[in-house]
Amino acid sequence: MSRLSCRVPRSVCRLGFPARALSICGLWTLVMTGGAGNAQAQTITTQMLIGDAVSTDSLAKYTDVDQAIKYFINRDVLASRQFLESAKKKDPALPPVDLLLAKMYFLGGNAAAGRAALEKTATETPDDPEPAILLADQALGQGRTIEADALYARALELTAKFNGAAKRKRNFEIRARAGRASVAQRRKNWDTAVSDLQALIKLDPDNAVAHYRLGQTLFMQNKFQDGYAEFKDAKSKDKNLPDPDVATAQMYDQIKIADKTAKTQQFFDRAMTSNKTDPATVTPYAQWLIKQATPQSVPKAEALLADARKANPGNLNLLILSGVAARMGKKMKPAEDYFIEALGMAPANSDVINQLALLLIEQPGQAQHDRALQFAAMNAQINSQNVDAQITLAWVLYQLGRFADAEGALRQGLTLGSPSPDSSYLVAKLMIDQNKADAAKQLLKGALEQESAGIFIYRQDAQAAYDKLNKS
Repeated sequence: MSRLSCRVPRSVCRLGFPARALSICGLWTLVMTGGAGNAQAQTITTQMLIGDAVSTDSLAKYTDVDQAIKYFINRDVLASRQFLESAKKKDPALPPVDLLLAKMYFLGGNAAAGRAALEKTATETPDDPEPAILLADQALGQGRTIEADALYARALELTAKFNGAAKRKRNFEIRARAGRASVAQRRKNWDTAVSDLQALIKLDPDNAVAHYRLGQTLFMQNKFQDGYAEFKDAKSKDKNLPDPDVATAQMYDQIKIADKTAKTQQFFDRAMTSNKTDPATVTPYAQWLIKQATPQSVPKAEALLADARKANPGNLNLLILSGVAARMGKKMKPAEDYFIEALGMAPANSDVINQLALLLIEQPGQAQHDRALQFAAMNAQINSQNVDAQITLAWVLYQLGRFADAEGALRQGLTLGSPSPDSSYLVAKLMIDQNKADAAKQLLKGALEQESAGIFIYRQDAQAAYDKLNKS
């Protein structure tokens, strides 16, 4: 089953943060994911390699770096290194040669060579903070929080003593503090996160993402007015960030206060006053309404989504949520139509394929079941490291009576990480069917208690199953 919590908006996912440039976003993503996905499609530019060390106006004079990129793209790493060494000799303020090679490896999709080049840089130039930052980013992306925290701290120590290019030094502190704030947010250490984000903003006052993250963190400290002010500041600096009222509504939905539902509704209502069909407003509002799963909230979400689709035809997020709302309303054919249209726009979208597989396996008829298996198997192959894709395949196989195959898919899925609440429900159903009541009860309890901004489609079914197990 799919997670929908990060759909709204894509640029900011809960307490995560988007980066402001490819050197901080595209490269970091490749380091964290091991160069998977569309790494080969990344274009390597001189700006990406040395933009943090020299002024933009001076980039044109670094022809040796341009040549190094051309030779690297042509897989002549030796010639590329020679040109980088020549550039470094002409300007000692440039980053270390092996660090530049590491960046190109990551951007080219060769994560193993990139990490080896980073390790070499750390050995030969131990006073340069950037290897520690990149390795910290990788550790954070892979969930190794203790390692990431230590590496960011080490990077800040090295940055304080760094005597190289002033521009690099400034960027090092910004990146290390942003990363360490992420560690603190993950640990719910709000004081530390606020401290690092405020220090980051002092260095870079126009950093809209830092203001947005600070707003989120202040909300977690129940400093609502201060948090709202940061959301307004962030929006004024970057129009692509969420509306302050939307951001506030989302934060009220996450925190634990007595009147959270009323507060969330209040700020969504304020946002909708001037943005009735704007996808950036309608999508999070509709998601919240669907998550409530009441007889009134889901039809209201459907109506809002219908108006927004008319004003924004072909919007992927609106289509996905429309499919989810229709599915929760037991409107199977409209739900399928929305998901099929969404799939045409995003053929490898794991969420959409999962939804289709689960929707189809719940319907009668061999043709529908065959299609469900096709979608589930395709998703498990395309997204082989996605726990929910593997569990969905296991569920579909089990419904088709292919128990041994289902067990294999389930075993593989459970080795990939923590499943979503919906996937946990499906696994619990399998366990109940196999008379493993205690294990099923634990899974259901965890799913029902999980704090998530996402939609739990099977919540009512999960609650009913949990209650039944407790009575037995």
